[in-house]
Amino acid sequence: MSKFIKYLDSVQIIMKKTKEKILAKSLTLFNEHGVDSVKIRDITTELGMHVGNLNYYFPTKNDILYALCMEFIYKVDKAIEKVLTKQAQGVLEQMYLQADIIFSVQLEYRFMFSKRYAEIISSLPSVQQHYQTTLKTRFTEWLGFHSLLVDHKLAYPNLVEESNSLSYVLNILAIFWQQEATIYMPNMTDDQKKKHALSVYFFTYKPYLTKSGLDELMPLLRKLDLYKEP
Repeated sequence: MSKFIKYLDSVQIIMKKTKEKILAKSLTLFNEHGVDSVKIRDITTELGMHVGNLNYYFPTKNDILYALCMEFIYKVDKAIEKVLTKQAQGVLEQMYLQADIIFSVQLEYRFMFSKRYAEIISSLPSVQQHYQTTLKTRFTEWLGFHSLLVDHKLAYPNLVEESNSLSYVLNILAIFWQQEATIYMPNMTDDQKKKHALSVYFFTYKPYLTKSGLDELMPLLRKLDLYKEP
């Protein structure tokens, strides 16, 4: 390998690390202060960087938002992939592990799920299109899980029949649970808020589950400190 190629490699590594630093600091500031309150100069001041240097990597704040949104999508996809390779005890446990890790990633990127969620996503057409495509994939995944629950006698057949309707409810819960917690449970820790959201998320399955399904679900819900069985 020539010295020139080694030099190019080192430059690329430095550029990659600089982009990562910009995104990491932007994420911290967006999470702490909200997207509207953070200006490009705030980010550069925190990093000890000139505005022109940051603009080389991200010409506008929207470019930073786009990069963070795609980073979030990547982390969620990797998280789901990781869960699907785990040896879970049953279908419901696998669903629980998947929701738990997705909610954790959402907390890491909490600025996206603030009051400006729809505005952020709709302002980035390629991200919005990706979300629309991903939702169809999620519906297919949910239908697969629901079919397995029925096949394993853990749920009644109407779960499959109503899979799309339930999936819309689950998607809304997954998107807006942080806003609900901010309004009604501001003094809870992040972990408590996540546990509450998970308990509500899986409570929606109770009417569809057979006794065997409830026997599998209830131990999972009892692990959530805030869940109270009626």
